[in-house]
Amino acid sequence: MPTRILQTLSVVLFVVLIFTLFSRGEVPSPLLMDPAASDAVYTDYFDHITLFSQGRITRFTQMPIRVYISPVLKASPYLPEIRHAMQAWDNASDGKLRFEETETPQDANIRVSWGHNALYDGFQDMRLGSAELTRRNTPANTLKDTRQTVAQVGAGLSSLSAASPPFTVEIILMLEGDGTIGELSQEEMRTVCLHEFGHAIGLWGHSPHPGDVSYPTATAQHLSERDITTLRRLYHTPLDTPQHETAVRVLTTEIEQKPHADTQKRLRHHYLLGTVHFDKGDTASAIKSFLTCRQLDAKFQPAVEKLIQVYHETGKTHDAIALLEKRITQQPSPADYNTLGIFYFEKKEPEKAIQAFEKALEIAPYHKAARRNLHQLLRARVFKALAAKDFEIATATFERVIRMDPLDAAAYQLMGNGYAHAGQFETAISYYQKAIDINPVDALTKQYLAKCYNNYGVALRNLGEWEAAIEAYRNALRLMPTLSLARTNLGDVFTQKASAHNEAGELDAAVHAYLELKKLYPNEIHIRNLLGALYLKKGDYAEALSAFQHVYNITPNADHALHNLIAAYHHYARSLSETEAYTTAIQLLEKALRLAPTDANLRLSLANAYQGKGDYERAAVELSRVLAQEPGNLQAKAEQINLRIRRGNALMDQRNYAAAIAEFETIPEPKRNIEIYNTLAYLHLMAGEYQKAFTGFETVLQRDPINLPAFRNLLSLESQLMRQRFSRRSLNLLAEVRCRLAITLVRRKQTDAAVKKYELALKSRSEEMDPLLIETGNHLAGWFQQYGDTENRETILRWIEERRGR
Repeated sequence: MPTRILQTLSVVLFVVLIFTLFSRGEVPSPLLMDPAASDAVYTDYFDHITLFSQGRITRFTQMPIRVYISPVLKASPYLPEIRHAMQAWDNASDGKLRFEETETPQDANIRVSWGHNALYDGFQDMRLGSAELTRRNTPANTLKDTRQTVAQVGAGLSSLSAASPPFTVEIILMLEGDGTIGELSQEEMRTVCLHEFGHAIGLWGHSPHPGDVSYPTATAQHLSERDITTLRRLYHTPLDTPQHETAVRVLTTEIEQKPHADTQKRLRHHYLLGTVHFDKGDTASAIKSFLTCRQLDAKFQPAVEKLIQVYHETGKTHDAIALLEKRITQQPSPADYNTLGIFYFEKKEPEKAIQAFEKALEIAPYHKAARRNLHQLLRARVFKALAAKDFEIATATFERVIRMDPLDAAAYQLMGNGYAHAGQFETAISYYQKAIDINPVDALTKQYLAKCYNNYGVALRNLGEWEAAIEAYRNALRLMPTLSLARTNLGDVFTQKASAHNEAGELDAAVHAYLELKKLYPNEIHIRNLLGALYLKKGDYAEALSAFQHVYNITPNADHALHNLIAAYHHYARSLSETEAYTTAIQLLEKALRLAPTDANLRLSLANAYQGKGDYERAAVELSRVLAQEPGNLQAKAEQINLRIRRGNALMDQRNYAAAIAEFETIPEPKRNIEIYNTLAYLHLMAGEYQKAFTGFETVLQRDPINLPAFRNLLSLESQLMRQRFSRRSLNLLAEVRCRLAITLVRRKQTDAAVKKYELALKSRSEEMDPLLIETGNHLAGWFQQYGDTENRETILRWIEERRGR
């Protein structure tokens, strides 16, 4: 039963009766043996040693027997007699017993403490002491400890160590009495110690022989032969060997032979008989015996306790509750209210159970069992409310639970489960975190919190709150690194974030997202490909090359791997060429060509890099290789022209005008543009080949009448001719130059300069220049007419007439 009295065995009732008889001055007679054998010589009292242990052999099987002696007794005259008693029984056991003192009461099999006679009225075995047996498998006074969660309901039951005996013994020795007991003599202390240790080691009954230490009113100072023989027979009998029939026979004989004995004796016999029947499984006979006790004395509480226990264990909970409620009406006690609460709980009436536990706590606010039971039922109410998503009731009840036990980590976990199940993840997280703060090593709560963070991350991701989602997933993985779902979700949100940034042109942010993704999956090739492509897009070619090189090293046979690597090499080299880092560019392109020797674009870029470096011979070789492979490659042909231009320009810079002219003249006429014509004319000018220079400049100005470089070069030519030694040829060429300059000037809308330049041209006295001079004048006059410049037109026309009339 859930109360202390029902946890102890029948020895307690016996103690009550013994004390009652002593208080009356009566000496109790021993239980009778079989009358037919009353004259026999008894060598032991084995039949009597289970009367107080419910008809079962109850002894120690593991040695040593650990004994705790309270500090008060250690400082008292009792100590030598306690140790004498242990040694006497040890010697008598023929090696079966061995005692060992311990300083820790929790580790003891036998605990020896002290008391006063007045404090233990009705509860001592002898006048000077008692031994109390408590079985470990007696009914608990608390509800089965269960832990509810929204996801599951689990229960854990404790188990006993195989080395622990299934019972403990408490020996209480009286230091002094209530006025009826004076100062104890050494003989009295020795007798009581021998007697009570006899009970403790398994002699759970009284010898019917006055000379034995197990006699109810023993005075023996030494163990008798019967004591020793009984002990040795006991320790040759297995633990829990049933002796129910023997105990029933002895007790029934006593009842039958003393039908008119005083009430206390009959109470004792019927009560002990009931406990034996109950342990045997004969519940009907047990109930009959306990009801007889109630007929003898309706207030005899041990019988009431046993009746409640029997009714409860045989499924007659209604009768057990009725007895309890009647007793509570007469005398309320926290223990009875606690037991009543347990019964209502088992009947699945939790509200009545809660009321009972609350009543117990009103009487005794610190009643441990009732407090624990109420706490558990309130947690169950929280669980039920959470499952129904009734958060108002759940929260209110939870607050009551926490007021009872502020460190109830399981309650916080339970609230977290409920809110998580309802999708209220932030609230759930706060409860889970509090549970972990209280119990940092609770692996289950950490798992729940990790999964809650993962689900919270999903909700945030769906709202587009990537940073918050990422933090949630990371929290989940910090708590539970093996949570693959959180890792997958974190990768997914990084991918979405990177894609969005990429589409928005936020390349740095996109790269950062992919780098975080790479930390999650360092061996994932796809991520490195994405990173490489992004690096290419943002112009970070060195990083792109590193990413694609890693992919190619792992998957060299994949088409995309080689293609991407070549692209990275190519882009990187071209960017270096643009910054005139030609040597490094050439090295990269040559590495790329070793991977793809037939790639014409790579070879064209290599030729370009060689040109930039000034190594025109190598550039020409690379271009010839391209054209050998692809004769119609237009880009290669264009590059050949560019190469000749660069060569010519280089020679020009070296003032090797003849060689430069030769280089430019290798460019076919159809491929020459204005710039080439102008450069070639300039080279002729610098080489003193003025006629060729003029022809070149004129060609340019025919195609682009206001071309500034050609115009300036033509002015230079004029200046050069003016400094030359005059000859008919040079004078004629000077006139031609001035005519072209006049036309160019008028087209550049420099009319006054044009008129002056034409006037200078007219100074030529050569008749063969007349046609050109007249044609130029007409051209100028027509231009002036078109733009309404009458004055200049008339001047030009007058000059033409004068030239004609010469």
